[in-house]
Amino acid sequence: MDLKLIYGNMRALCEAPQMMLYYADIPYEYKMVWDHYGSSWAEVKKDIIFNRLPILIINEDRYIWQSNTIIRYLSNLTKTKPSDEFQLAYCDAVFESTHEMFSPLNPTINMTFGEKYNSNKKKLLEDILPNSLNNFEKLLQNSSGNFFIGNDPYYCDFNAYHHFSMCLILDKNIFSNFPNINKFINNFEELNNIKKYLDIRPELVELGESPHFIIDGKKIPTGLNPNKKY
Repeated sequence: MDLKLIYGNMRALCEAPQMMLYYADIPYEYKMVWDHYGSSWAEVKKDIIFNRLPILIINEDRYIWQSNTIIRYLSNLTKTKPSDEFQLAYCDAVFESTHEMFSPLNPTINMTFGEKYNSNKKKLLEDILPNSLNNFEKLLQNSSGNFFIGNDPYYCDFNAYHHFSMCLILDKNIFSNFPNINKFINNFEELNNIKKYLDIRPELVELGESPHFIIDGKKIPTGLNPNKKY
């Protein structure tokens, strides 16, 4: 099976899918939208279904859009989907709850700078994240194993780890009062190929000032436009 993930230069909606594929040793391509289509996102956006990214392309001619749907599809391929109906519903509830952390957490880290970054960061750390993290801490405390549903990682765990790791970018001590989340993070990073993925993914630099990723030794602006100027 040929798999391609089409997105932009962001640590966001394609992190969980890529970790799932690495975990399951399933090969895939990750392509920037401008490389895949040969034009800027502004030029091709009108021709893309619902004008949204990411897109998963399967065997060159089948397309899946909507990031959460992509993850659910990949959960079958990567064997990260519970077989029990209740556990599946529970997994999906955890997954949807992790996705509620997406905004403004991911856009703040990937796309904002200056006063906008500072104000978003303050709001996240003081008003938005504490309640979510308290709830995830309780769920993990009630788990019978290392992850949200026992000792097997399911697709909800991959999305949770991504968002927890983004929280750590904002504040490296954010989980000082959340021992179960810290344990979850440590256990997740020990999963098959996860450290390998974390080691090879592009480094995010100049956070809050002029966010870029280091790709092949070059600084590339975050977002959907490789020529963007801050």
